Amino acid sequence: MNIASAKQQIKDTVEAYLKRDDAGMPLISSAHQRPLFLLGAPGIGKTAIMEQVARELGIGLVSYSMTHHTRQSALGLPRIEHRSFEGFEYEASEYTMSEIVAALYDYMASTGLRDGILFLDEINCVSETLYPSMLQFLQFKTFGKHKVPDGWVVVCAGNPPEYNRSVHEFDIVTLDRMREIDVEPDYAAWKDYASSTGLHPAVTTFLEAKRDCFYKVESKPGGGKSFVTARGWEDLARIIALYEDMGKPVNRELVAQFLRDDEVADQFAVYYALFEKYRSDYQVDAILAGEASDAVKKRAHEAAFDERVALIGLVLDVLARDCAGALEKEDVAVELRDVLRDAKPELLEGAAVEAVLGPRVADREDALARKVASGTASNSLVRRERLVAGKLRDFATQCAREGTEAGEAAFRTIEQAYRAEVGAIQPAADAASSKMDRAFDFVDECFGNREMLVFMAELATRQPTTRFVARYGNDRYYAHNQELQVDSARMGLVERAGMLEDLNENIKLADSRTVDAGGVAGISLGAGARAAERDEDAFADALKRHYGGRQFEDGFTSVCKMLLPAAELRGKKVLDLCCRRGKGVYKLSAMAGNDGSVLGIDWNPTYLEEARGGMERAWRKSGLARNNMEFRAAYPEDLISCGIGSNTLDAVYVNNVMTLLYDQALVLKELGRVLKPGGLLVMETVFADRERDEDVVERARSLGNSVQAARTRQENYAWLADAGFGEPSIEEEYEVGPRRGSKADSLVEAVEGDEDVSYRAVSLYVRKK
Repeated sequence: MNIASAKQQIKDTVEAYLKRDDAGMPLISSAHQRPLFLLGAPGIGKTAIMEQVARELGIGLVSYSMTHHTRQSALGLPRIEHRSFEGFEYEASEYTMSEIVAALYDYMASTGLRDGILFLDEINCVSETLYPSMLQFLQFKTFGKHKVPDGWVVVCAGNPPEYNRSVHEFDIVTLDRMREIDVEPDYAAWKDYASSTGLHPAVTTFLEAKRDCFYKVESKPGGGKSFVTARGWEDLARIIALYEDMGKPVNRELVAQFLRDDEVADQFAVYYALFEKYRSDYQVDAILAGEASDAVKKRAHEAAFDERVALIGLVLDVLARDCAGALEKEDVAVELRDVLRDAKPELLEGAAVEAVLGPRVADREDALARKVASGTASNSLVRRERLVAGKLRDFATQCAREGTEAGEAAFRTIEQAYRAEVGAIQPAADAASSKMDRAFDFVDECFGNREMLVFMAELATRQPTTRFVARYGNDRYYAHNQELQVDSARMGLVERAGMLEDLNENIKLADSRTVDAGGVAGISLGAGARAAERDEDAFADALKRHYGGRQFEDGFTSVCKMLLPAAELRGKKVLDLCCRRGKGVYKLSAMAGNDGSVLGIDWNPTYLEEARGGMERAWRKSGLARNNMEFRAAYPEDLISCGIGSNTLDAVYVNNVMTLLYDQALVLKELGRVLKPGGLLVMETVFADRERDEDVVERARSLGNSVQAARTRQENYAWLADAGFGEPSIEEEYEVGPRRGSKADSLVEAVEGDEDVSYRAVSLYVRKK
């Protein structure tokens, strides 16, 4: 199989071996967890996929090459121990812990990761003295008397004998204790990886035309081997990109250091010279500015297919770079926003900038160092975290330069610097989007459908361009690509820019604007009126006051029927609003399945911490191949603050908490915003049979009595209609008393003076128009 299929096999196996029952016991015992054995030619990516699997699963990785291990280092060194038995004294040999097993404990101590992969490379090259011990290790996962810790899955790799003279062929007894995966070089699988990581277009376009040059191992007439491997191509692509940035020449001598086959090295060196000429002649920057000359267009139109593909590679290289730059600016700004929101109260109370930002920067750097040490930090994460730390230090330096090193003055300086960071995002995104439009114009005008398919395929597989289109959208992309069309209800550039402006507003100091005190406290305005002409800062404060310290867990709010259309949720994006400790999310996760995802939203950090704490166990118990759950903090009225875009969700579930929310009408509008057209809202709530006394309702809300805080059916339906929903369908309805608690026989506190009102608990389905 190819390396991509092998990676999936490994990932599935690791997930299965780590799956535990409700008592925390592995469903497959250690003795029956056969190690995987990847057998394949050198340089095809066996080690690389181990790093990818560990990173994607969020587990550890400890790698060892077995070629240098002796019996002593693998099994431990002997030592003399004094023992006694019923008065009989004797000396016995003991062994220190295996270097390999000890490394696992050291890794767990330094990273905090308890689950992981022990990757033993060149397993079929172990020394003669160690070979007899391998049977015991493969079956019982022990070196000497020391067992590999629970939670660590063993994966081995090796090369066939024709590639390595030191290889020992395993006998049947040994092979019967492993799961062998034969891995073959495959250009198509490698191309997907190369496109997603943005390897140099000279390499990818050359191999697209000459796939037979991707992997070669041949014997030389005078002895020795000539070879070209996937590893060689990747390393060459990276050094070419670096040499170009440094202004250093890329010549045949450099190429031959990576491509150890003279014929292939010659071919690529000649192609690279042509590629450089194309770069100079075609003036890609002018093409992407919409200023390509007639001569350039004529040459492109008349060019051979190979030259056209090379030109498309050049165009895509620039697009990917610019898209990545715009995305990175937003990612960094969002991280800065979160830090500054957290730091704002301390600064406004007069704290010094260094005392506020310094520890936060140090904590982030310590967390990053742990991830780097564990091997779970991607290059993009490391770069983003370093940029965030650098910006925060720049903010502190700016405060020192302006003499505003503490208090409100410091916050105003930081606010201004942050606003400059946010202000740089939209111009960068606009520029990248414009270049993408011009690229479509050029391909449309100069080439045919064949080249457009190549362009679209590459655009859809490169990670920066794919993320950019998914995040900001591009009308030209959608117009040319009906089959690969991404969710048409994506959050567009204008909305995301607006969201960032809102985030910028959210860290402003409160100014002199005022708002009705009753509206802020949420004690006199009817639901729906609170949203009108609201002051953003005052509104944020009102939400904080309303939800601060409230748990909405006791009483009827704990009744969750969850009458859900399980079949309809399969493969869908689902939101659990007011998810509390996450049990509903866990249940929805199983319904959404491997191809779906579930997001839990709550404002209570304690609940979210508990929900996240139980997430892995719920995932393991579900039997899904991946964790499809996520938890974020947000108020129900302000879902955009946690990054939920318009028209992005398939379904939303709300339990019996709706009547206690700050503004029901505004919450329903938010749900109408985030749901796709035709998206389903499943809502459990309570209807009153008559119009309510506002004073009683507000007092009931302050008690957390979700039944007595109910509004009429007509009011609820009007809010749904105003939020863009159709006609509700009642799935279940029953009478409930104002003192009804979490169970039929439990009672809660209620407000007097409301005895003539009857209440109906309902579970309803309603779809967005």
